[in-house]
Amino acid sequence: MGKVSNDFDADCAQIAAENVIALAEDQEPTNATTNANLTQDDLWITTAELQELSGLPLRTIQYAFQVKRLGGFPLLIKGVKSNVGRGGKTFLAFVDQLPHELKETWYLQRGIKLHEKVDPITGKTVMVPDQKYQPDAKYQKALSIARWRLDVIQPALNHASGSPERAAAVSEIAGVARLLPSGKRKKLTTATVYNWIKAYEAEGLSGLIRKTRADTGAKRKTVSRAWDAFFERHIDETTHARVSDELTAHIQSLWASGERGWRTITEKSTTKLIEISRDLKVIDFEALPLGRSGDKASTKTQFGVCCVSRRLVERDRDLKLIAIQDKDNAVFQDYYVPSIRRNYNSLLPRQIVVGDVHPVDIMMRREDGTVVYPKAIAWYDVATNEIHMTFALLEPGEGIRREHVAQSFEAMVDEWGLPQLLYLDNGSEYSWDDMIDGFTELSQVSKGGMKVADLDGDPEVNKRVMEQGKAIVRSLPYNAKGKPGIEGAFGNIEQVFFATIEGWTAGDRMNKKTHAKGKDPIAFKGNARDFLEIAGKALEWYHKRPQQGAKMRGKSPNEALRGFIKNGWGKAVLSSPEVMALAFSNEVQRTPDRGRISYTPRRGETMYFYADELLGIDHEITVKVPAFNPEFVFCLVDGEIICQAFPEKTYGVLDSEGAYELNRRKKAFRRQIAEKRKHVALLSLTEETERHIAHMPDAPEAPVNAIVDAGIIDRMARMQGESRKALLDEAENKKPKGPVEQWKTGPNEVLAGFQFAEDEE
Repeated sequence: MGKVSNDFDADCAQIAAENVIALAEDQEPTNATTNANLTQDDLWITTAELQELSGLPLRTIQYAFQVKRLGGFPLLIKGVKSNVGRGGKTFLAFVDQLPHELKETWYLQRGIKLHEKVDPITGKTVMVPDQKYQPDAKYQKALSIARWRLDVIQPALNHASGSPERAAAVSEIAGVARLLPSGKRKKLTTATVYNWIKAYEAEGLSGLIRKTRADTGAKRKTVSRAWDAFFERHIDETTHARVSDELTAHIQSLWASGERGWRTITEKSTTKLIEISRDLKVIDFEALPLGRSGDKASTKTQFGVCCVSRRLVERDRDLKLIAIQDKDNAVFQDYYVPSIRRNYNSLLPRQIVVGDVHPVDIMMRREDGTVVYPKAIAWYDVATNEIHMTFALLEPGEGIRREHVAQSFEAMVDEWGLPQLLYLDNGSEYSWDDMIDGFTELSQVSKGGMKVADLDGDPEVNKRVMEQGKAIVRSLPYNAKGKPGIEGAFGNIEQVFFATIEGWTAGDRMNKKTHAKGKDPIAFKGNARDFLEIAGKALEWYHKRPQQGAKMRGKSPNEALRGFIKNGWGKAVLSSPEVMALAFSNEVQRTPDRGRISYTPRRGETMYFYADELLGIDHEITVKVPAFNPEFVFCLVDGEIICQAFPEKTYGVLDSEGAYELNRRKKAFRRQIAEKRKHVALLSLTEETERHIAHMPDAPEAPVNAIVDAGIIDRMARMQGESRKALLDEAENKKPKGPVEQWKTGPNEVLAGFQFAEDEE
């Protein structure tokens, strides 16, 4: 920037000061407040913004930017790259360095008030805004130091450059011991004072701010001390950064892939770094001996130069969460997934019932001697800690099926009553796509006693069942915490109560509890009935034993239930046991044959069901067969139940009961026809047809459009008659032929003189 005369500088400064004073007295701050958080970039304004703020002429503002002073106040000016302005730069002024009145007005326009505060470096009282903007602490400290330096050199700036007065002022400044911003007390050198003066006159207050590196805060790309020192003179910074990024990515991938422990990762990443280093084609590195794993930098081997430290590997340890989530979701759910605390004290019995399937770690043997472990279908009441269990001894390769769960659920409802909310495990045992229809049907026939929702299933299923009301909630996959209480309760039963039963293997079937080392455990000696009796006693003990905790507080499950009953609680029951069978049923389509329908279960022989209501029906109907123990079936037409059909009895050939049953069915069929006959009248179909066609138009008479000449037809008839007469005449006049002549074989010399007997007469 060019120099200007001191007189012009003084005149502009005087004008600026007078206008600033007038602005402080006359201008009202705007009422539009933003209360927005300001950043460091927001505190820099352009010449146009400063002119609007101060009301000074644009020429005055431009000169102020040039000399870096306004109204006697030094301005902090910086240039930023821009598409407008001289030299591709736009110059900005720092708000906090404006005259006090302009600074206060600028902050008030944004809803921010200024407060007095003592500058810790200069010791002067300054006006600072309240905490509605985001200050840059480092920059504010550097700005305070620059202001302190300006105060120190101000006596010298009051004199012209190169004058004896300035030299004397500099000597005086350098001769005094001062308290520096760092807290130390020392004298400044004359060179330091002159450097500050030169920087201020060149760049204003910004010249007194210590310059920071352009890459301050940026992380330097390094590999290791030994590797950096070895390859520093062989590769450039770009290649160095690429190697660092590639090694870091490899370490991160090892953690994310589930590699076990930092030691293994350091070893594998060291060999990876050796491969990367060889690709650089550095002769000095290729000349090094390979060495062995574990070499340090002092060994001067490739393993030593490329040794990756534990510190570098541990930096990305948190990426092991990816491997835990992908490969061990149980640990991920139990120890890493965020959770919340819930209080179940306000629940009533059967308000939430949790269902799950557990293998029981008691070894039994089937009749053929093969080993079998019972599976328990368990229902847990969250309010009372009660557990209802149904045990299944499955065949080899068999799993819990839908009918098992349905039968267990029916037994639980028969004893406990209908739950309001059913919380199911997300296991394959429940065959959710099939079971959801059963529970939905149950919610419909119970008329609000249960309502259905699916939190983790098919969106279409969820959409269908959400209309039913209260929920059957499905747990997230492998989420033990998502099934409140049942995991801990079942573990308690296993470790405390079932552990007393002979054949218990302690949960680890690969490392079973045995009576003698090296031998198989002794299996449960009784049969299924014996096991159910003993397991029932263990569950009875569980329900009578006091339990600790904030919810139970020393009460047993039986005592907790007794307390709810005393307070007026009662269970909800189904009006008919057949409702459960209807809910959990298989739906098939059948066409009745004289009142009889057939059904072949997945395991078993074909069964036949009969009902009088099916007599006379010759179209397809819907049949719902209970999922287990089908003692009857429901027959539906257009979604309405018309009857229950029961298994048909088979009679012997000479059994008279069969004849009686046949006569009964015929009478029932005749009664149905007679009942139908009451509602109709027999009509004469001939008369009904005549009545019907009377409403139809008669056939129209076709008009004559053309007359065809019939002469050709007469000639054809005459010719045909003449031909027929000629044939008849020929037949009458024709001489009868002999037998030989009839064959038309022609003359035969051998037979020429032969005479037949007929010809002799």
